[in-house]
Amino acid sequence: MNSILPTGAVDPPHEPNSKTKIKCGSCPGWSYKASNVRVCEWCECKVHAKCYRYNLGCIKCCETLIPGYNTNTSSLYDDYSAAANHKIFNPYSHTSAINMIGETLEDFEPDFQHSTSISDLLTQCRYIGRCEVPSPKPTNLSVLSLNVRSLSTAITVFREEIGFYSKFDVLSFNETNCTLGKLPNGMDDLLLDNFYEPLIRDPIRKSGRGGGLAIYINKRVCRPHDIETFKPNFDDTEHCAEFQFVKIHNCKASNRTKIIINAYRSPSKRVDKFFDRVDSVMRSLERHSRKHILLLGDLNVDLLRYETDRNGQNLISVLEKYGFVQVCARPTRITDHSATLIDHVYTNCISNTISCNVLTLDISDHLGIVTEISLGNNSERSTLPEAHDNLSPLNQFRIFNEASNQKFKSLIEDEKWETVYATANANSQHDEFLKVYNNCYDTAYPLKTKRSPRRPNERNNPKPWILPWLEDACARKNLLYLHYAKVPSPTNKSAYDKLNKFCSKHKKLAKNKYYKKIFEEYKDNSKKQWEMINKLLNRRTK
Repeated sequence: MNSILPTGAVDPPHEPNSKTKIKCGSCPGWSYKASNVRVCEWCECKVHAKCYRYNLGCIKCCETLIPGYNTNTSSLYDDYSAAANHKIFNPYSHTSAINMIGETLEDFEPDFQHSTSISDLLTQCRYIGRCEVPSPKPTNLSVLSLNVRSLSTAITVFREEIGFYSKFDVLSFNETNCTLGKLPNGMDDLLLDNFYEPLIRDPIRKSGRGGGLAIYINKRVCRPHDIETFKPNFDDTEHCAEFQFVKIHNCKASNRTKIIINAYRSPSKRVDKFFDRVDSVMRSLERHSRKHILLLGDLNVDLLRYETDRNGQNLISVLEKYGFVQVCARPTRITDHSATLIDHVYTNCISNTISCNVLTLDISDHLGIVTEISLGNNSERSTLPEAHDNLSPLNQFRIFNEASNQKFKSLIEDEKWETVYATANANSQHDEFLKVYNNCYDTAYPLKTKRSPRRPNERNNPKPWILPWLEDACARKNLLYLHYAKVPSPTNKSAYDKLNKFCSKHKKLAKNKYYKKIFEEYKDNSKKQWEMINKLLNRRTK
């Protein structure tokens, strides 16, 4: 390959950033900025920056001149039997191909303990459904990371299923495509019950597309003043990626500080500049190296191709230099023909990382990642509100039997009624009589409480228009999506699409029918109607 490369090839100089329209010679698209145009050394055509591969030329020339340029591992080894999403990212395994290159050095005894612990955590990574998400624990911090594609659209789903999403202590969303100043009601359009006001970072692009970050912190995690946003001192002149930095002090009364870094890199941005930016960010965070830091987000670098992809190796190498390890092993974006691991989770404390699993959510074309980290033993009891996600409503009742009847009879017969005769006022005597009688009644027939059994698919605090049969249908739909994520076959895809269409249709019909009935009931009450309108728009009442 080296024999066909031009000697000393460099990027062509950028033309002035003026309005223009140039047809790309590699793809069917057009370029409207001169600064986004490169010239291929082989075909001498003007191409997009994203279609340019530096010394190799444009993508079209690479596919034409370089044998096997788009060849994947499966086709290289004629291994078509295993589905793409069965592969996992685990370069720390002793049997990994990249660790078997070369010969073992004499008198060299490496310490495999650290790499083994990382490999075990990656091996335990699996796909989980909604029903497998555990309830929150006071000694753990549960973080959900997800590429939502559009937060203003997905927020409706989060509100309808807030009982489920309240199980997480932190919600980290990227590619929100949401500019706060352009929302009709501002921050009110993004509020979620049980969570503080979200921490929003607008997209870099003026159009508000292809970027944006948001972090929601559950109210049980800390007090509002314990949440701190900060920006490390690093070079931020070139916008090749987006970062959001949040400190959570006194996390669940553990007297510990956790740092959450939410990140997103657009696939159109140059990956080499992104690596320089990551290195600069990590260097600026060295003063926080003793704190537990989580770096989460869609970085658009496929780690399933780590053994053969230089970009994945460079990214892991940069972060390993500062003690960070990638702990998500399964593909996070699955289609009919591909499976990629482009959503990452990095931690600088592998010993306190309990688990990292991929959650099958169908909100966007990306799956969620659930990371559970340990906070250690709490030194004091938290005074924050506790979570009761799996508790069913309480039912009160009394037990009536022969023994209770005899006890009540005995109490009445033994009662002297002295407090009743102590006053001559008839009303006071009546009140005292009821007080003594009720005391005997409660003693003989005490009031007991018991939680009613929950239905298998019953939601926590379900919306009134989600009827039991619709809850069951949505649960079956989620289970089918989990099967599709594990085995992305056309049959599983067809079964999920069919039930998903059914559930979406009937949820919309049920919601419209419910609110139509409410507005019809209060058609003469404008105050009540405005209350319903404000509730639908999620406006905060004064």
